[in-house]
Amino acid sequence: MRHELARPHRTPKPEPRRRWIGRLSLTGLYFGGLWCASTFTPSLVPRDWLFQGLLSGVVLAVGYGFGAALAALWEFLELPVIPQRYRRPLYWVLIAVTVARLGWYFMQTRDWQVPARELLEMPQVDHEYYLRIIAIMLIVAGLLLLIGRLLVLGVGWAARLPKRVSQRRIASVLGIAVFAVLLVLVVNGTLVRGVIMVIDNTLAAADTRDPEGAVPPTTANFSGSPDSLVPWDLLGYSGKLYMTEGHVAEEISDFTGRAALDPIRLYVGLRAGDDHEERAALALEELKRSGAFDRKILVIATPTGTGWIDDNGITPLEFMHDGDTAVVAVQYSYLSSPLSLILQPGLVQESATVVFREIYDHWASLPEDDRPELYLFGLSLGSLGSEGSITLQSLVKDRISGALWVGPPFRNPVWRSIRANRDPDSPDWQPVFEDGTVFRTLTRSNSLDDAGPDWGPVRIAYLAYPTDAIVFFQESMWYRRPDWLDEPRGPDVSPEFEWTPVVTMWQVAVDMLGAFNTPAGHGHNYRMVDYGTGWMGVTQPEDWTAEDNARLADLMNDARPKGGN
Repeated sequence: MRHELARPHRTPKPEPRRRWIGRLSLTGLYFGGLWCASTFTPSLVPRDWLFQGLLSGVVLAVGYGFGAALAALWEFLELPVIPQRYRRPLYWVLIAVTVARLGWYFMQTRDWQVPARELLEMPQVDHEYYLRIIAIMLIVAGLLLLIGRLLVLGVGWAARLPKRVSQRRIASVLGIAVFAVLLVLVVNGTLVRGVIMVIDNTLAAADTRDPEGAVPPTTANFSGSPDSLVPWDLLGYSGKLYMTEGHVAEEISDFTGRAALDPIRLYVGLRAGDDHEERAALALEELKRSGAFDRKILVIATPTGTGWIDDNGITPLEFMHDGDTAVVAVQYSYLSSPLSLILQPGLVQESATVVFREIYDHWASLPEDDRPELYLFGLSLGSLGSEGSITLQSLVKDRISGALWVGPPFRNPVWRSIRANRDPDSPDWQPVFEDGTVFRTLTRSNSLDDAGPDWGPVRIAYLAYPTDAIVFFQESMWYRRPDWLDEPRGPDVSPEFEWTPVVTMWQVAVDMLGAFNTPAGHGHNYRMVDYGTGWMGVTQPEDWTAEDNARLADLMNDARPKGGN
């Protein structure tokens, strides 16, 4: 009898674990490719290669992460999945479809870029533009996916660690929770605090520099002069620039042919006082010293985050009123407007409110027939602070005369309310609110008189360009189409711009970064002629026409601002 040879017992090999580093998620690939392709479509501002590459890379990674997470959730819930034998062919089909979609959208970029750049009077791009986009996109997406993979590994490690003590699933959940809390504490505490400190110290040092060609003024009407209560060295970079760009009576008279006064320009730098109250009190004393309350026009201007006051926004006012003006500003930060908004929330409103009340209380105590007309001014983040500084009393009793708020960020509550409650027949990018009795909106394509003749005693104007992403960004764009894409659109908004869930929000967010780099008259770069039109409507000057306004802008050549947000 033959005996069968005994065969050694072999333990079945365990099924290899899924390794995500070397294996792409089909669902992640689909969503990443779909969303990334949409980023090449037009938005508010044509992007340069760096911003376009960053946008495409971020969206590719976010889309991939979303799809991969969706697939993981599906598998965790033990829902039906595609059989293993079909996955490999489907994998290659999906890669081919994704590459084809990306390639088609990428090839269409030039056809979309050319008309969009023409609308915004921007130069066309060369072939290297597209190669740089691909390189940046792949680098950014790769780095973000690597970071995501490391976070997944960290979560997995945190989930397994407590199981050495307990096998219950609650131990895994607690491990993940502890890991998440520690991660947030490190990022929000140590990392963010360190970054803020480095940025603040760097910009504080830069704020002590003198602008090129800047010298202390000699006229007593300017801060930093020998008669001023604010020494030149305490004005900060933006304050020194603002004084250097100022004009005197002779220049104004040469332009208008009429007698003029030296305008009053006052500025209190951040280092001139220890807190908002001290700087506001110093601003009031500067106003008293210079005789500002004897002028026809008094303006409280709230600077941008860096302390910058756009000279293009002040010069037309001084010329149209023959220098019979006084403008005062108080610095509250060294950071650029976006950084100040994120890292110093509420700071601009706090400063603007303290400054307004200090000056307003003194102004309101003066005889009504022997005090200047009081106006407010703010550009970008400055408009957010200025908008929030006014009190009910200043609109009802002892009323201010009005305000000009330019490039209002999407966070401005009054601006948001005006758009949300606009008259039904007016577009979102040029809203008409309550027949324009108090608030009116100015763009390049309309007049403040278009809303009708009944503009009340308080005249407040917003100047906003339809392509200014800082003005028209909305968090809800990830799931809802914004009203400003409805017809009729702003004259410089591309007709090819279509809303895509999630992607459009990222597109306009990146547009905010590039909104400062557009030609004057588009994006967040406001022209002197439009500032002048706004001041004409708000202050109602005598002996000043639209032709004078255009002639002044031509004379000044709408020079590119030398400051910044």
